[in-house]
Amino acid sequence: MAESVIYEDTPFAEYLADIGSEEELIKQPLFELERDSQASDATLVSRFSQYILNMPNYIQETLSTALPLQEENEFEERFKYLLCTSHLLNDTLSVYFYDSKKPKPIDVSDAGLYFGGISRRNFEILLSSIIGIIVVILTWLLHGTDSKDIGTKMMQLPAAFALALCGTFFLYRHMRRKATKTLYKSALYYVEKLVYNCQNFDIKLNKALIMIQEIELVSRGYRLSMPLSPISRIEQSSKNRRCGMLREIVYSILQEAFMSYRDAMIAMSSEILKENLAIMYNMYNIIPRPEGDEWDLKEEDILALEHLKHCFQKVHTKRRELLCHFLALDVMTPGRDSGRRDYEHHWATVNEYLDNLGTITGLYLDKIIAASANELSPKQDFLSQQTSQTITNKQLMTYLHRIASIEQHIRGVQAKLYICNEDARKYYETEGVVVSEDERKQLMNQYESISQDFTYMFQEWEDGKKALKDVMEPMLVDSDLSNSRQSIEEDAETLKDENDQDEDPIEKTHTIDWSRTDEPLDVLEQVFEAEAEIEVESATKKLTREERIAIQKAKRIEEVCELH
Repeated sequence: MAESVIYEDTPFAEYLADIGSEEELIKQPLFELERDSQASDATLVSRFSQYILNMPNYIQETLSTALPLQEENEFEERFKYLLCTSHLLNDTLSVYFYDSKKPKPIDVSDAGLYFGGISRRNFEILLSSIIGIIVVILTWLLHGTDSKDIGTKMMQLPAAFALALCGTFFLYRHMRRKATKTLYKSALYYVEKLVYNCQNFDIKLNKALIMIQEIELVSRGYRLSMPLSPISRIEQSSKNRRCGMLREIVYSILQEAFMSYRDAMIAMSSEILKENLAIMYNMYNIIPRPEGDEWDLKEEDILALEHLKHCFQKVHTKRRELLCHFLALDVMTPGRDSGRRDYEHHWATVNEYLDNLGTITGLYLDKIIAASANELSPKQDFLSQQTSQTITNKQLMTYLHRIASIEQHIRGVQAKLYICNEDARKYYETEGVVVSEDERKQLMNQYESISQDFTYMFQEWEDGKKALKDVMEPMLVDSDLSNSRQSIEEDAETLKDENDQDEDPIEKTHTIDWSRTDEPLDVLEQVFEAEAEIEVESATKKLTREERIAIQKAKRIEEVCELH
């Protein structure tokens, strides 16, 4: 087996240290100290020659108004990272993986603007005017001098003119680079805004579809469970639809979102590179659709839940194509693009598209939130909260399961309340409508069925309370056991007080003091069992106090008679 050598101060050594490996590390040899003076001189000569060879590149970089290649690549990688890690490019909707933070608001009013808040074209016109004025002033000064000083002026004026040109150029270089950086900053903000709104739009729309499914199940007498039962066959067998207004709003929002994304793709066609777009489509397994793809979903029942989910997936597919367009921009090639004359113009256009899409998606998000709030009051979904680690405590798992069950019953009650509200408005809101006896009975049965959910909720609440006690105090004695002991002691004291005059002191019953730890050895072992959930009804519980006293007296009399 070959021997492995791992040097210190290397990435692999840091990785082994993080995982707690005991692999032996070796110090790196100091090659620099072992070199002699001749090697050092040769190194200096090679460095100087390399510097001379790179001198044209340094001069070109100094005279270039474009950003350094490193800064440009850093921005492009960040731009692509925000889109690729958003889970918006997945084949299917993955709302449970969304973890987007709301972007911090920034001032983007000066994006792409130069000194004084003017555009690049106006800034160039201003600089050209300043240079022209300088030339006129220098010419006037040269014309007004004496012939004796003409030679001196001829030497000073070109130097001053060259100095003015250099200052103007470096001012323009600084302003152009600063304007490009502001475009980068605003582009990243608009991308974060678009991703945030798209993810929240998916989450809220998915919750709206789940709410429709829950109400449909509850309206037909089903109990809610996780996961929810499908309702495709239920809707096929019955044309009666709940949440009709919410279904229409969801369908219209999906249609508008599809059209907006399609129009944005058509408008962006001049900003993308066809070759890069084909690569993105191939990478994400997207079949390109024609640019004029319409919302041609031929379905008789367009408000069915399965059809709404299909429309949701279609919007997601169109949005994937749109995001691939942003990954295939013509101004994001492997080379250096910031030196192009139209570089800022293209990025300003891309920023405008990003801003418009983020704003439109935000409007759709507000619509779906308002529609859901109108149909059913918003609720916190405890079941969708993801824990950071796996729970191993069984008692804690039992308690959390009870909480989830209570939340499930609450959702069922909310759905039933919505149904009662909708049916009551349908029957009694319109004047002159005669309500039949069956409809009244159905409405009353729907309302009375809520009491059963309250019973289940109270039972789950009791179980959750016991589970919570077990979590906080695992060694806590069961309350039923202590109550039974207290009842036995009270009965014993009552019998003792009433039978003192009738019984011989020798024959008195010996009462055990359960509070003592040193029990007498002659006491027979007694076992008391108590169960928290199952309540066993005994015959003694049905007897009154007087009957129990009479029974005990009869037993004592029989024992005394047997002894005599």
